[in-house]
Amino acid sequence: MTDEANGEPVGRFLGRAREVAILRALLAGEGGTRCVAVTGEPGIGKSRLLTELGKLADTAGWTVRSARAAEFETHIPFGVFVTSLDDQLAKLGPQRLASLGQQQLALLATVFPAIPASGPDDLVDAERYRLHRAVRALLELVAEPSGLVLVFDDLHWADEGSVELLDHLLRHPPQARVVLALAGRPRQTSLRLWHALSRAATDGVAELLELAPLSQADAGHVMPEGLSRFRREELYRASGGNPFYLEALVRAGERGIAVGDAALHPDGAIPVAVHAVLAAELAALTPQERVVAHAAAVVGDDFEADSLAETAALDAGSVLSALDRLAERDLVRLDGATRRFRYRHPLVRSVAYQDAGPGWRLQAHGRAASALRSRGAPPAEFARHVERSAVRGDLEAIATLTDAAEATMHTTPATAGHFLRAAIRLLPDSESATPQRLILLGRLAHVLGATGDLRQARDTMQEVLRLLPAELTQIRAQTARACATVEQILGRYTEARAMLHSEWKRVEGVDAHSAAFLLVALVAGESVERENGQDRVAEAIAAAREVGDPMLLTTALSAATLIDRRADRLDEAAALLDALPDTDLVHDIDAAFWLSWSEVSADRLTAASRHMSRGLRLARASRQSHKIALLTAIRGMVHAYLGELEAATTCFDDSLESAELTGSEELRVMALTFGCWITTWRGDLAEALRLGKEAIVVDNQATAMSSWRSGQAEAMLAQAMLHAGDPHACIELLLTSGGGAELPAVGLRTRPLVYLMLTEAEVVAGRVAAAAAWADRAEDAAGQLDLPLRTAMAQQARAIATLPTDPAAAAPLAVAAAGTFGRIGAAVEAGRAHLVAATAFGGSGAMEQARTHLVSAPRIVHAVRRATVPAAGCARGAAPERARPPARKRRRAVRLDRP
Repeated sequence: MTDEANGEPVGRFLGRAREVAILRALLAGEGGTRCVAVTGEPGIGKSRLLTELGKLADTAGWTVRSARAAEFETHIPFGVFVTSLDDQLAKLGPQRLASLGQQQLALLATVFPAIPASGPDDLVDAERYRLHRAVRALLELVAEPSGLVLVFDDLHWADEGSVELLDHLLRHPPQARVVLALAGRPRQTSLRLWHALSRAATDGVAELLELAPLSQADAGHVMPEGLSRFRREELYRASGGNPFYLEALVRAGERGIAVGDAALHPDGAIPVAVHAVLAAELAALTPQERVVAHAAAVVGDDFEADSLAETAALDAGSVLSALDRLAERDLVRLDGATRRFRYRHPLVRSVAYQDAGPGWRLQAHGRAASALRSRGAPPAEFARHVERSAVRGDLEAIATLTDAAEATMHTTPATAGHFLRAAIRLLPDSESATPQRLILLGRLAHVLGATGDLRQARDTMQEVLRLLPAELTQIRAQTARACATVEQILGRYTEARAMLHSEWKRVEGVDAHSAAFLLVALVAGESVERENGQDRVAEAIAAAREVGDPMLLTTALSAATLIDRRADRLDEAAALLDALPDTDLVHDIDAAFWLSWSEVSADRLTAASRHMSRGLRLARASRQSHKIALLTAIRGMVHAYLGELEAATTCFDDSLESAELTGSEELRVMALTFGCWITTWRGDLAEALRLGKEAIVVDNQATAMSSWRSGQAEAMLAQAMLHAGDPHACIELLLTSGGGAELPAVGLRTRPLVYLMLTEAEVVAGRVAAAAAWADRAEDAAGQLDLPLRTAMAQQARAIATLPTDPAAAAPLAVAAAGTFGRIGAAVEAGRAHLVAATAFGGSGAMEQARTHLVSAPRIVHAVRRATVPAAGCARGAAPERARPPARKRRRAVRLDRP
């Protein structure tokens, strides 16, 4: 192998022949996205290796785009993606971009300046995975036809938006010839990116290369000829085999600077000797040249003469002359493609920045911000300079930082949080600043929740409560409810109740509406936390009636039905919500959520779908992102019950993406659980088993488990095991996790389903008597609930238990179950019941009726018939022929319900 530029063996200077060979193989691979991540200490050769990859790819005809994150620009949203791709997008032209579709272009325009805004986007932070998907589609377009190599260096300084996007691309690689070449320092790289890379390496998508120091022989190629052996060994020891350090020390020797030892400089990044060498290079400049060098470090990773002149407060001619001098000394280099300058290495820029006095830096950042503002740059672009130059009480700076936070709220909430914190720090301590402080703290709590930092979000809301005057009762009530919701998600149910109760008692008799609001929130929280108990239900409903708030009354009635299952209350709640105009409902979408969830629990699936769709539409239109993720997850469950499996799969994919972005364990377990359920019905049993096992792992690790999900993860995994041909594992899991035959650890609404599966598993295992006993329990459990879906499950269990010994008696039972399932719209379960009926009629010789029920099974069931085989095979009393999964270790008992 030779370097095409100079004929030297590739990797000889670097001592990286093995790594370069891996890069060549990466480029030679066929189709699909691949990733290589190069890690190592500063100066070890990561950038040089990526440069080699770029040369190899360019020679091979790939489109190569590169960027590097920068130490002082860590909060520029999607920095490396914009830098590397924006000018390439301008070359694509409107016709090719139009192939992405109007909706994706609207999303992409929020990130890439080269894509003109063609209309308002509806992006909210909980759904920022939609933007990530749009970028994925964009990369597939850019990669046509020659392939695309994205080279991202110094990712330890990457902004959170870039990290999230890379995480998404590694989990969902573009379906195109794309190579992601990444580099960063291991100790400074974010945990999120490390986890994403580790997972990608395990999945075979990424190759991780950790660069070690050069050997003494390879280091010799960096040193000039004529040095003595002693001097070579001295330089090698001082550099530790680090190419950049070694190069700097060689320069020092040439200029007569003492080498010193290898101790680290106080900044922790480079050795004292190397820092001294770089500082000496700057010291050799004239005062005016040093000012330009300092300004260049302030302006950004890339810079040009105009911006330098304004930041340095010098005329353009002086700046150009100074740049010539800096380039002669190889402190800065000109990029021929962009015609912009850049320091030869980030460490040189870092030393130049530190070399400038703090007072001068403060003024220079102010001048840089003014220059960008005068050119019409968006606030997020110059906010980084504002936060480094403003002083406490600077109202204009606070406004700029607030605007920057608003602009990044939905695309990169972590960046918005950074700007909000900076704005809060600048607020004066005076009492007059309290209202603005409260507003900023409220926004900060929102973005903290969106990034998954729930504890900080809770603490921030508690600070808001401490600052809010007692007379602002409505704002206090809303804040208390939001804080209590976070406490519940964190598993702090007692604290949530105590907070709501305390605020309720504070305003009782003072503000009737706020008191009713808090009391309803208290009852709603209790309906989630436990499935029984009538405490305060009637009082909450009465309070909501008294204040005449239909949305509050809808929530109170809906939450009450989760406890007492009264149909009349649910009927009234639905009538109230249907009568509300959108302009009213948009102010309290919780009413739509609670009604929808209560309707799901009461087996009113069609009504739940309608109300949930309305709530989602209004939540998106008003950008109430905290409502969207949970509504989407539950909507997916409704789609699944109704047999709309494609729509259900989309909802659960979206929910899982939201969980990844927000760190919500609750949402993640829900998505994985119901993903297991849908995938079982679709016949992909290996994937269903994987999802179910992952759901249980997350469930066991989670700090909070709400009762509405009690036993669901175990039940769905057990169902997948049953259909995969392992009834014994199904039975073991259900009984172990359920706490025994009475299923004390399983929620009341889940028990009929579990007993149905136990019945089916026993029949498949050939134990008919045991199946009949489980069917008895299914009927008892369903009788306690008096809900049609659970009644149908009990009917199905009895039909399956009866089928092996008396098909004629089983047939009408299965027909009854099919009818009950069908009336509430549970399409897949109705189809399964029709198949059991067909089997029973066939077993009793009624072939015409058997054919009728086969035809009656909805088309969706025939599409997923693989997942219904165990039920149909019950007539034979034997399990269908399937490969048995590997033996599983016995699971420990898991508490699935909260008291």
